[in-house]
Amino acid sequence: MRATKRERFTVRAQGLNFLVGHEDLIDYHLALEGAWEPVQLNRFAEVANKTPFDLFLDIGANAGFYSAIVAAKKLAKEVIAFEPDPGNFARLKANLGANGLEEEVWALQMALGDKADEVTLTQAADHNRGESYITQPDMPEGTITHRVKQVKFDDEYQIKGKHILIKMDIEGYEFHARKGMERTLRDNLCYLQVELYSDRIEELKELFQRLNYQFLGTFEIDHYFTNIRGVE
Repeated sequence: MRATKRERFTVRAQGLNFLVGHEDLIDYHLALEGAWEPVQLNRFAEVANKTPFDLFLDIGANAGFYSAIVAAKKLAKEVIAFEPDPGNFARLKANLGANGLEEEVWALQMALGDKADEVTLTQAADHNRGESYITQPDMPEGTITHRVKQVKFDDEYQIKGKHILIKMDIEGYEFHARKGMERTLRDNLCYLQVELYSDRIEELKELFQRLNYQFLGTFEIDHYFTNIRGVE
């Protein structure tokens, strides 16, 4: 039977099960190609083979694809996924459940910023739910909005001397989240993939350089930083 446009169905992608629909960009790639950002995930796997990670932080987890892959492939001992968008968070939980990973991933419905607060999230259009964003002066609120909890990472977590793998994809809010976890970045050995498609990449490089991080390069709109010696 042919599925209707509004139905969701399960596909197999990169060895796991994911609930997808007919409109979202990531869902389209998962259903058609059985993969999403395979180059980036292969890079994570290569780095993890050289440097075992204690923790993976999925900041802007969307429907949980990265979190599920990292947890299932055991690229890090622990996984924490942050996703403030209510719809995306529901899909994240569903995808973890579809793979029996509910106990392997700590899924939190909240945003990361430079202070504890309640902020306005604009929900993205159905064709790319990953574009939901926190309202800022240069990114005014859209048609559908939600008030969501925001925390400062360094206030919530006391982590020191660990190896941490980080994916940050939060639609223009990267500078706020980075500021809120500066102590963590300084006190641990980290490898980061930061999505940024604005013209502020040089500013981002400078901020990481102040923390003694090396800029490793860019793939598409993902930028890589680390303070781990011998890692590329």
